[in-house]
Amino acid sequence: MLKWLEKYFRFSHRELQGMIVLTIVLLLLWGGPWVYRHWFPGAQGNRAADILEIEQFLTASPMQQAVRPGKAELFTFDPNDLPVADWRRLGLTDRQIRMIKNYEAKGGRFRENADLGKIYAITDADYARLAPYIRIRETPRARAALEQPLRRQVPNVPAKTNGAVRRSDVPLRIELNATDSLALQALPGIGPVYASRIVRFRDLLGGFHDVAQLLQVYGMDSARYDGLKEFISVDTAAVQRIPLNSADYDQLRRHPFIGASLARLIVRYRKQHGPYRQLSDLFGIAVMDAEIFRRIAPYLKITHD
Repeated sequence: MLKWLEKYFRFSHRELQGMIVLTIVLLLLWGGPWVYRHWFPGAQGNRAADILEIEQFLTASPMQQAVRPGKAELFTFDPNDLPVADWRRLGLTDRQIRMIKNYEAKGGRFRENADLGKIYAITDADYARLAPYIRIRETPRARAALEQPLRRQVPNVPAKTNGAVRRSDVPLRIELNATDSLALQALPGIGPVYASRIVRFRDLLGGFHDVAQLLQVYGMDSARYDGLKEFISVDTAAVQRIPLNSADYDQLRRHPFIGASLARLIVRYRKQHGPYRQLSDLFGIAVMDAEIFRRIAPYLKITHD
């Protein structure tokens, strides 16, 4: 037969050997399972028993029970400083509880029901199940602890009340572009690490032009920002603006909102078309869109010197 294949199909002797080996391998793969079942009839039953054992383990595991609403015990609760045991009664897993406790350890507080849903590990289904039972209460002690770092005494400004002179409490309001990291630590939820990050990011930007830019500081979340935004302001006149017509590539690329690629395009467009007459000329750059322009425009200026 080999000679017949060689004659009519012009296969070499080596190619014929390869075809024979491949045919044997295919036959083994095709008939192997049947031989295995024939010689080991109990294997299928053992595999079924293993699957059953795995399913029973998953059903009995604490994590599987925790995510089943039917197994949870629902009751009204305040999420602030809630004991771990009570979180477990509510049906949360150890991973979810650990993230909640980490959030509290960093100074986070739940000020409204929706704040619980902002925790990364809390799913939409978990929040929908727990939301009707959340009751956030504000104790006098907790309120005093919150207000204490946000007020300062002004001894030289007396206030009269019914003829008596007393020292008045003045709410603290921090101007982000003129403060230092030590003063920032008076804000709720801001320690030395966050304070240094805010100052470093401000210096890279050349100043904040909007208080909402704090959300772009590494690690800043909306719950922490919501707790301090009413105590901060920005003076946009203090923002350092880059002269668009005289800045070189290195000066532009160092700005965190511009970077190397956009800086190169800005300089190239200026060389090709001449000085920018107004900031909107930046839309002549192919990659420029409204979102990029909105971010960088407060940090650029047109000069004609």
